[in-house]
Amino acid sequence: MQFFRRQITFNYPLGMAIIAMLLLCFIAGVNIYRRQTTPPDGLQFWVFAERHYEAYQREINGPISKNIGPVNLQLVQSSAMTRQLQLDISNSFSGKDVPDVVEIDIGQVGVFFRPPNSDIGFEPLGPYLEKSGRLKDIIPSRLATWTRRSEIFGVPNDVHPVGLVYREDLFRQAGIDLSTAATWPDFQEKCLQFQEYWKSKGYNDRHAIEMYSSRVDHLLVMLQQRSINLIDDQNELHLDKNMTAQTLAFYAQCVAGKRSIASESGPGDAAINRDLNDGNICCYFTPDWRIASIRQAGTPFLKGKFRFMPLPRFDPTDAPTASWGGTMIGILRTSRNKEKAWKLIEKLYLEKDSVNKRREITGILPPIPSFWDDPSYQKPDPFFGGQQLDQMLVSLARQLPVRTVSPATNIINYYMIQVLSQATLVAEKQAQMDSIEQYRKLLHEASVDLQKRITQMDFTVPLKSG
Repeated sequence: MQFFRRQITFNYPLGMAIIAMLLLCFIAGVNIYRRQTTPPDGLQFWVFAERHYEAYQREINGPISKNIGPVNLQLVQSSAMTRQLQLDISNSFSGKDVPDVVEIDIGQVGVFFRPPNSDIGFEPLGPYLEKSGRLKDIIPSRLATWTRRSEIFGVPNDVHPVGLVYREDLFRQAGIDLSTAATWPDFQEKCLQFQEYWKSKGYNDRHAIEMYSSRVDHLLVMLQQRSINLIDDQNELHLDKNMTAQTLAFYAQCVAGKRSIASESGPGDAAINRDLNDGNICCYFTPDWRIASIRQAGTPFLKGKFRFMPLPRFDPTDAPTASWGGTMIGILRTSRNKEKAWKLIEKLYLEKDSVNKRREITGILPPIPSFWDDPSYQKPDPFFGGQQLDQMLVSLARQLPVRTVSPATNIINYYMIQVLSQATLVAEKQAQMDSIEQYRKLLHEASVDLQKRITQMDFTVPLKSG
């Protein structure tokens, strides 16, 4: 045996590597065969959010298993789920190792929308929604997010309207009623006054608001308010627009230069909790999913000192809110249990009792307006000075602008991070927002390069030879 090994090593330097590769291919082939031929053991259901996992367990182990049969619920990290689903879909895998039903984050779903609709790996759900009479129940602006070329591939879990949560007590001490800031320029002026007041008291590092300079989440929220999706559902770009440049210029002036009003908390809830409690950052962009964390951050000392308000606007026609984050539930085309999978979706997403139970854990506003009339949405919140917070979220949800997702959405976001980085350098040099030409130039350059990439990504556009 030793001689055999030496001979292979001497005559074939890659011999052992080749043998190992052949062995791995054999194992993979056996596994693929098993995945394709082994019958599924009940519904396979993958989720990426721990709170959702906790919320679903109670029902899946109770009434759902009695009515639908066994459901194997698995918690899978979001990006790992995306990679595995891409493999499963491209190879038409099915079986007990492949999910029937999945929840997918809005930041991951775009990659699945790249092929023509007939080749997208998710089952179109429009026929199920129409047959069940549920289509009219879901708020259209949210259903549009999970629609590709007029075909619905996911049922929304949420609405995620965004407002501002702020330390009312600290703004009041500075003599400022932030809730009266109807426009973003007025909001910036009030925040500059706030920071000047606290600097005069020795608080040099007290910032008015958290606004990212290294990410574009908050910038995208402002653009959504103005009904600007940087790419729409027809793959049309909207970077190279006057309104986009105006919004970018204003945002850059908020995070850099002499008129900066912003800073960033560190990663994780602990950093936000500390900044809120210490008053380092006194206002946050806040969708419904973030409210639970802020409430937990509030020590007894802070009870009643938070307030919630709609987003200021640039123009009267802008929405006072936008969406940040999101989740859909979908059925894989390869599922052998599509009818049972749809029954699971109906139970978890479209039945009031189930949605309300999940909301007790997640605090997420469901995308079904008829549920919003429930008395549980009418209660005052002591952490927010007695404001009826849920009713305020409901009011914003009814005004939510449409958000679209495309295969190129994530690529555009990466480009916009670079654009924002360059825009902050411009803002550092400009004392006032005198001109938007430099910002428009940055967006134009990004748009030209992006258009080439999007054309290459589009399966429906014939490739040119040569």
